Amino acid sequence: MGRRPTILDVAKVAGVSKSTVSLVLRGSPTVKEATRTAVRKAMAEIGYVYNRSAATLRSSTSGLIGLVINDIRNPFFTEFAASLQMILADQGYATVIANTDEDPELQARMIASLLEHGVSGLIISPSYGNEGETVAALSAAGTPVIQVFRRLEQAGEKFPFIAPDYEHGSAIATQHLLDEGCKRIAFFGGGCRVAR
Repeated sequence: MGRRPTILDVAKVAGVSKSTVSLVLRGSPTVKEATRTAVRKAMAEIGYVYNRSAATLRSSTSGLIGLVINDIRNPFFTEFAASLQMILADQGYATVIANTDEDPELQARMIASLLEHGVSGLIISPSYGNEGETVAALSAAGTPVIQVFRRLEQAGEKFPFIAPDYEHGSAIATQHLLDEGCKRIAFFGGGCRVAR
């Protein structure tokens, strides 16, 4: 061919339209599996490589999700990050994980860096401290944000918040222990909420 194959070349070899090839590249569920297979075969045959950078410029979305975790060494968060990454991958997103190590200043730098790289969205389990600065940075960016497990109180209802019902879960667990005959019940866990 002598030049880099294009989407038009793929369409011609596969016997489909350019828009069908585009739908396959975006993972659209509207394309029949036989057509999807034919397009992928044509891509392999002519050596077509999807230029994600160009697609990002056209669509104004990077396909990256920033996951900001307050303590990735905690096995709970490690499992959460791995599971979330797999779910996002199924939806065509790549995940960039940032560990803040409960340091609000490091968190600010990580959030700024992720925003500079044009992430399509942020999922954040925030560190405690400097909440006002964090909320201001996230609000100014205009990037979709979801809070998980911990809430930035100063954000109010600005960013969706997802977490287990800790109070109800604790009550159920305690009642179970009481039903089993336990008399002295204690809980060890969590950390002190200390602003740095």
